[in-house]
Amino acid sequence: MNNSGHEKASSLEEGQATVRAEKETEQHQSRHQAEQHQSQRPHQPEQHQSQRQIELELVLLRHGHTKWNMERRYLGSSDLPLLPEEREKLAALREQPELAGSFWRVYCSDLLRCRETLNCIAPSLEDEAVYDSRLREMCFGAWEGCTYEQLKNNPQYRSWIDDPAAVTPPGGEPWEAFTSRLEHFMSGLVLEAKAGENLRGNRCSAQRESKEDTNSGAAVYREEPLKQRVLIVTHGGVIRHWLAKAGSGMTFHTAAAPPPGTVAVLNLVLEAGGWALSRTNGDVN
Repeated sequence: MNNSGHEKASSLEEGQATVRAEKETEQHQSRHQAEQHQSQRPHQPEQHQSQRQIELELVLLRHGHTKWNMERRYLGSSDLPLLPEEREKLAALREQPELAGSFWRVYCSDLLRCRETLNCIAPSLEDEAVYDSRLREMCFGAWEGCTYEQLKNNPQYRSWIDDPAAVTPPGGEPWEAFTSRLEHFMSGLVLEAKAGENLRGNRCSAQRESKEDTNSGAAVYREEPLKQRVLIVTHGGVIRHWLAKAGSGMTFHTAAAPPPGTVAVLNLVLEAGGWALSRTNGDVN
């Protein structure tokens, strides 16, 4: 290459170096301006919304007496009406304090004795009630309508009394099916409460407490629990199962359902880890 060629190549390299240097200077100035703008913005702590706790007060109303109840016969899926004289007795129980006030939801077993109980004790709630077959009593199969005296010498019956989860009445409902439909009902109730809270969004009127985390500088917002009341008109076995689920050392055998036409009250709490039942009133005789 002659001297003229070397000079052209040298000039080209110098031009490219100059362009690169100018671009680097522009990029540096842009980064510096962005950093200055960011440093001038006021600090806004990150906000975290804690999951709101939902509490459901479950008012469990046991149906009134039927003929088989009075005769101490097993009454499960058989659809018997209340005794005629029972209506007046139930109407006298309308002023129970647990039944005062409004209810977010009203559920009732679809069997006639529960429908009639709702009609007698809370007639104003009939139109808003949801009649749900999952709230039925256990089906006792061939033992429906039988008394203890008639069954006490039956080995299968004796085994069922000792462990209903291991033995099924002939033609009856297995324990697992009975408890599963009650769990399914409760899970659906929880989902409905959660869906209602999500729809509520910023429109909910609960008080909010804001607290800044001094370690991270993040603002944590906590809301008062959402509390709703639910009336459930159902059967003695259903109530005993939920009383046992509420703990306090109770089992299905030791849990006592309330007398016909009266209530037991449980508290269902929904948190991030799931839901749990607890007692909210004294012992039910």
